[in-house]
Amino acid sequence: GFLHNPRAALAVRMFAPAVWFCCLNAVLRGIHEGSRSMIPTAVSQVTEGIGRVIFGLLLCSLVLQKGHLLLPYLPAGTTGPESAAASAILGVTHSTAVGLLTLLCFPKPCRSAAVPVYTPHSDRSLRHALLRILLPVAAASLVTNLTTLIDLATGMRLLERVILEHPARFGLSGAVTAAQAAEYANFRFGAFSGMAMTVFNLVPAVTNMLGKGVFPSFAASYVQHRTDETALQAARVMQRTAFLAIPAGCGMTVLSHPLLLCLFPTKQQETACAAAPLMILGIAVIFAALSYPLFSMLQASGHAGDTVSVMLCGAAVKLLCNLLLIPRFALAGTAISTAACYAAILILAMRRLRLRAGIRLHLLRLTGGMLFGGILCAAAAYAVYGRLLCCVSQRIALLCAVAAGGIVYLLTLLLLRPSPEQKKAAKPFSRGFAAFDSVQNQECPPGINNRKVHSDSW
Repeated sequence: GFLHNPRAALAVRMFAPAVWFCCLNAVLRGIHEGSRSMIPTAVSQVTEGIGRVIFGLLLCSLVLQKGHLLLPYLPAGTTGPESAAASAILGVTHSTAVGLLTLLCFPKPCRSAAVPVYTPHSDRSLRHALLRILLPVAAASLVTNLTTLIDLATGMRLLERVILEHPARFGLSGAVTAAQAAEYANFRFGAFSGMAMTVFNLVPAVTNMLGKGVFPSFAASYVQHRTDETALQAARVMQRTAFLAIPAGCGMTVLSHPLLLCLFPTKQQETACAAAPLMILGIAVIFAALSYPLFSMLQASGHAGDTVSVMLCGAAVKLLCNLLLIPRFALAGTAISTAACYAAILILAMRRLRLRAGIRLHLLRLTGGMLFGGILCAAAAYAVYGRLLCCVSQRIALLCAVAAGGIVYLLTLLLLRPSPEQKKAAKPFSRGFAAFDSVQNQECPPGINNRKVHSDSW
């Protein structure tokens, strides 16, 4: 009722058990990741994704075929589409259980018998330090979902109001009743959240593992005052994240509509609604992907509380932009507010990392070559798609465009890679392109400036 979508109540009930499974999955994955073993996390996520597809499609198809047999056991007024959606969500719940069973199959990490190189703290001090980190991390996880709640709480209401006041902007003729406006707003916002945001979340979901992977080694080097190694790891994870996020975001911007048509071929109307917001979200995905490694490094350096304040500031930017932009740009305003939110989060997180951990990241120097390559990648993909669309099918044209963009991107980075002689005489601007190569050679890249790292919080 609060979100003006009572038809989704049954689906929410089906998802409730997944909360328990997700909590256990997070604990077990954290144990393995803290022991520098990322294989259990990777395998469990793969099996969870496979289970989501299998159980979701299987249960949804069964309910669509035999749903009339279940309706007497469901709440009064439940329709066939509502029960089918709930069954698909129940498949998601089953997939989280599959992920938990996969994690339980891995042996518990063993303690190392090696003598520590530094004096260990007492168990009591470690418990207190763990609580000081754990509580802010848990709060940050809650705040992370705040942007989605802001969209649900404000986006639907503002979009409904815009449709009521200006129906002609949405191709509606004549006056529109409140019920019609609510139904149309639910349709358009559902296309945005179900399609555009789903595609948007794919890239951060992949790059987020890079931030998790650097957590144990970054924390170890930070607490042992190995400042050069700490700064090197920070630069490395940011560049690897940008290596994936920049071409994906640029390609998403120029190929938003073809991408949605390929993923959702039977949803023509929903695709038309979600294409323009996804074009803007392609820029936002770069900011979002680069933010997650910064959060991991803040948490690893003992400043997990800063992630909460940064996320709250980003949520405030999101709320303000929603209130200002949705009445003017409708769903595009929601996408713009998302981009502004993650841009603010990225800037604030970099500032906090510099103040707290003493690591200054010059983002443009670190990712300048990748940004240039991403622009060429997007231009090549757009040109190839437009050229091939009249000759082959839409899906083949899209695949060829993605392949062409990827080749151009890799060739650009390869050509911008300087020789050893050029590195010595490199100017500040050209060093930005050499940063990716310098990280591979275990040098401290010019895109970072590390000061002495203090461990007051520990």
